[in-house]
Order: sequence, then structure tokens, then C-alpha cells
Amino acid sequence: MSLDIKNLTPHPVLVAPTLDEIRILAEKNGVDVVAELLQLREDKILAEKMDPYRHGYEPQHWKEVDTILKAKNEVLVLGGNRAGKTEWAAKRVIQTLVNKPDARVWCLHTTNSSSIQMQQNVLWKYMPPELKNARKTKVTNISYSQKNGFSDNTFILPNRSQCFFMNYAQDKKVIEGGEVDLIWCDELVPLDWIETLRYRAITRRGKLITTFTPVLGYSQVVKDYVAGCRFKKTLPAVLLDNDKIHVGGCPKGHMPYIADSMNSNCGVVWFHSQLNPYNPFDQLAATLEGKTSNEIKIRAYGWAENTAGSQFPSFTDQNILTEDKIPKDGTNFMVIDPAGARNWFMLWVRAARDGNLYVYREWPDTSNGEWALPSEKPDGKMGSGQKNGAGRGLDDYKDLILDLEAGEVIAERYIDPRAGGTQAVSAEGGTSLIELLDDGVKPMYFQPAAGVHIEQGVAIINDLLFYNANEPISTINQPKLYVSDECRNLIFAMREWTNQDGDKGACKDPIDCLRYLAVMEPSFEGDSVFKSRGQSHSY
Repeated sequence: MSLDIKNLTPHPVLVAPTLDEIRILAEKNGVDVVAELLQLREDKILAEKMDPYRHGYEPQHWKEVDTILKAKNEVLVLGGNRAGKTEWAAKRVIQTLVNKPDARVWCLHTTNSSSIQMQQNVLWKYMPPELKNARKTKVTNISYSQKNGFSDNTFILPNRSQCFFMNYAQDKKVIEGGEVDLIWCDELVPLDWIETLRYRAITRRGKLITTFTPVLGYSQVVKDYVAGCRFKKTLPAVLLDNDKIHVGGCPKGHMPYIADSMNSNCGVVWFHSQLNPYNPFDQLAATLEGKTSNEIKIRAYGWAENTAGSQFPSFTDQNILTEDKIPKDGTNFMVIDPAGARNWFMLWVRAARDGNLYVYREWPDTSNGEWALPSEKPDGKMGSGQKNGAGRGLDDYKDLILDLEAGEVIAERYIDPRAGGTQAVSAEGGTSLIELLDDGVKPMYFQPAAGVHIEQGVAIINDLLFYNANEPISTINQPKLYVSDECRNLIFAMREWTNQDGDKGACKDPIDCLRYLAVMEPSFEGDSVFKSRGQSHSY
């Protein structure tokens, strides 16, 4: 055997067999066969080094994020240190440029220097060898140096595809205009850049990729993608306690892996550091030994906590049910929070035989627009759902409500006690909103909700949400409040509302509706008279 079997090239995936394993294989298959197999291994390792574009190993989680990007316009890849997110994005950039003639790709980083050191060098790594040596022509222009990166912060392939490098230290005007097939934002991209870049990819049906490790915590970009997201897949987290829940909505000992953003066109993936076989994970584990769980979550799993703190920490995916899981039998209640120039927000809840409450409808729902969106404000900013179709009259709202309910029996209807009791002007003179709603050819009686303080209402909701997350779900250990996954605006509000923005908070109306329902203590009444147990209070 001419191959030096004692000095086989080490590789994290193509692991070399031991000497004993080689001897057993040689006895079974012959020395020449084993020598040929070992030489093929060496050739494959060399090919990967010489041409990672064609021969580089791609782990399974790369394929999973590829699938998400095919179905959605945007993907945020959060990752721990050395998780491979930059390698994945860089290779996908080169593949787009090579495979799509006349493609336009933008790659953005924090500064020009960081672009050269952390982005451009990885793109050069995945450049096909024949293009690295391509002669300059009227079209082709590929010039790279380790010190200065790509000349003029751009390069053009023979098929006229062009890549441009930009950075967030530049004036944002550099990204105004232009049509792009793929945009890759790496590391600390400002949220206002993301909001502008989204429009640059529309014409060409392009994709927007954002990658970074959230070392600075729950940034505005993280909030934009992750707030109100729905976990689709989680994975075991070997560096965290296996008997504890570390993120609401994940099983014990797990961390988030794949999620759908509240925006249906966006996906979120967490590249766990342990998924990258080229990463010395044992060394990272040793470095993180004794660190706080928050730092481990960031450095090894790419997860950043919302330090602002939602008012409903117990609200998780456990409280969110698909529509088919909402009981069909129960006592229905409805609540509205009237507004002036904005839409009224409304919720419908069903008190079921099992003693639990199920929010089964909201209006406006996200088909009418998001009620609130992430922003630099703690409670987000106004979404289009607050204004789309606004300006309805009372009869319009009654028709809308009856159309949504389509013959449902509603036991009681509640209304914001202040708005409901406020004197309004009708054709006959001054009267309250409750009286106006109860008037006309389609009378609809609303009872003012109990006027308890916000803190009391929040406490009642948290009591309905509470259960011991570290114990099995059972009839005696389960939440008492559930929300349909169709109620995305309420879900977003429950996850993001901090009350730091007070009465002007964008998430406040959905929370107010839920408070009014909770304080009235709606319950299943069977065939008896429908009643709620809420008591009236004054402010």
C-alpha cells in the first residue's frame, strides 16, 4: 500500500479510519481496494480545499434554510459563534451570480474594513477556480487582494452578473433605487436599512438574507423578525440544562431552530454552533463553562432575550392553538375597544366545557394588515391594520360584526367602559355610545366592562396563563387561556406589550380587549342563562 496510512489527512466529516479498521477492511476486501478508497478520500479532501464551490461539504441545516428561502422572500439567520452562517450566505451569493446571467447582488457589512475582512474574503473562497484566474475583458472584471478585497468594491463575471459591496457607515442614499436579485446583510444592519432594502428586491423577485450573532442582545432587527414568530422546529441544546425550559414554546432542554416570522414572507433560522462540524465545539463549550445562560444562548445558539420584558412572560406557543383545536361547543363572548379615526379592535372568546377560555377570532386580523409592527419603541409602531378601511359608522360596524359571526350565538358583548359611556351626539341629541349601538334596526347591546386598573387586569390574564412549565401538562397543570393561531395581531401584542409607551402604545388596543374579557370572568353556561361574573368598579 503506497499511501501512508499513518498520516491520513484529518477531516471533521470524512473521518479517517483507525489502523485496526484499515487492517480489518484489508483482510476482507484486499489491500488494493482499501488503498483506492483511502486515496479517494484524500482526493476528495484536496478537491474541497481547491474548489469549495463545487466540492465543499454542506451540512443538513444549510439545506433546510435553502428550502425556507425558496418559499419566502426573506430569511434571518441568527447563529452562535462559528456556526457557519457566513459560509452559507457567501456560497449562496456566488451560486446566484454564477447560475443567473445578468444577476445583481448587494453585500452589506458594518464598515468597508469589516466587509473586506469578514465578507469579501469568504466570497473569494467560494469563487470557482477558473473565475479567480479569469482574464479581464470588456465585461469580466474580477480583481481581488487579501489586503484590499475586490477592487472598487465590485466584480463582474463573464455572464454579466455583478456583485456590489456596501456598508452601513455609508449614507443610506447608496441603497435608494436599483433592482437586485439577492441582498446579503451581515452583522449589525440597522432596521431602517432593512426596511429600505426590502423594496430593492421587489422588481426582480429577489431575496433578502440577513445573518449575524446577536451579541448586543435583542436588537431592533431581531425584534422585527422574531417578535410574534411561531416556532416550527427546535433542537436539543447540549450546553443548557436538559430539565428546564429555556425559551417559551420550546420543550425542555431545547432551543429554537426554525420559525415563521409574523410577516408571512419571512423565515427565521438559528444556526446552533454544534451543527457546524468544522467548528471546534468542544473549545467553545470550554470557553462558555461557568457563563450565564443568557450568554450561552447568544454565543452557542444565536438566541437573544427580549430584555424589555413582555407583561405576559408565561404566554408561549403552549397557549397558541390551530383553529381545529379550538372547541366548537361553548359559550361565546365578544368585546370591542372603540377608537376615533382608527379601526375598532375586537375579540371573540369561547368559554368551553373544560373551563378554559379560547380566543377564536380577532378583527382586524392580519389579512387586513398588522395592528402593530416592531420598531425602536418598546411597544412597537402603528401597523396598517389600524387605518385600513377606517372611518366606518355604527351601522357599518354592526354589519361587519354580524357578518363575521354568521349566526353565532353571542352570550354577552363588552365594551371599554370609558368609551362606551362617553356622551356622543346623535340626531336626537347627546347620548352614549352604548345607547347608540343598542339603537336602530339592528340593536346590539354592549355591557361596559369592569373598570379595574390595568395592573389588576394584567394580573388576571397572567393567572389564566400560568402553569408549571417544568411539569407535564395535565388537567390540574395547564393554562386556562388559549389563542387561535389565526389571531396574529393579539399574539404579537401579548408577546411584545410592555406598557412602557402608555396609552399611546401601538399594542395597547388588543391587550385592552383581552383585559376587558378577563375581568368579566366569562364562563361556560351550558343551556342555562348566560352570565358573566365580572363586578363593576370605578376608576
